Amino acid sequence: MASDVRGELRTVGIAALLVSLSVGLISNVVFFAAFDFRMDWFREPTRLLGAGSDAAELLRWAAVLDLIGYYLASAVLAYVLWRMLRPRNATVADLSMLGGISFAVAGGSAAAVLAMVGPMLLHDHAAATSASDQAAIAVQFRVLFELVWRSIWQLVDGIFVAAWWLGIALLVRRDQLALWRLTLTLAVVGVVGAILNLLGLGLGRDIALGVVFILWTAWWIWLLVLLRRGSPPFSD
Repeated sequence: MASDVRGELRTVGIAALLVSLSVGLISNVVFFAAFDFRMDWFREPTRLLGAGSDAAELLRWAAVLDLIGYYLASAVLAYVLWRMLRPRNATVADLSMLGGISFAVAGGSAAAVLAMVGPMLLHDHAAATSASDQAAIAVQFRVLFELVWRSIWQLVDGIFVAAWWLGIALLVRRDQLALWRLTLTLAVVGVVGAILNLLGLGLGRDIALGVVFILWTAWWIWLLVLLRRGSPPFSD
């Protein structure tokens, strides 16, 4: 691959990582603000229904920022890494890219649904005039939350992103042993979190998710430094 092309790919990859680090982390803060910074509300999301219109708009923008920071930016990064690492092993790179794009499409679609439908249900609940209507809306909101949060983000996407990380780990091991270890750890913890979620082990799932987000942030920063320096395997 020509050096000028690799340089352009590095620039695009750096931009995607900066978006993830800024917009993605801001989305986490806005989500916590929407849930009144209370972890128990995440375990019982229907409590959000009584939080008012401010919570509805915070939820909307948290989902939009999540779509941009975690999914659209990750799709761009997946393409960049695929282009730069494919000469090492085309099969591994292609399968890894498939996992990354699947993660972005599934998770991004879920974020878009949450951004549109979640606030609508919150506003409808506030405007409902009968207890039966509010109860029906509460059921709908619970189903939405379980579909987006548990089924897609914490199960399907956990498997897709783990496949992406596993492929990247295999492709960078020759030059970046430390990055290989971190990326492989992310893949393992991602799969473990998905399994714990499937088994309904909420505490274990939440701990695994916390570990993933900490390591994921470190991975973004580490990869950003390597791309910025043009270190192997991202050198010209």
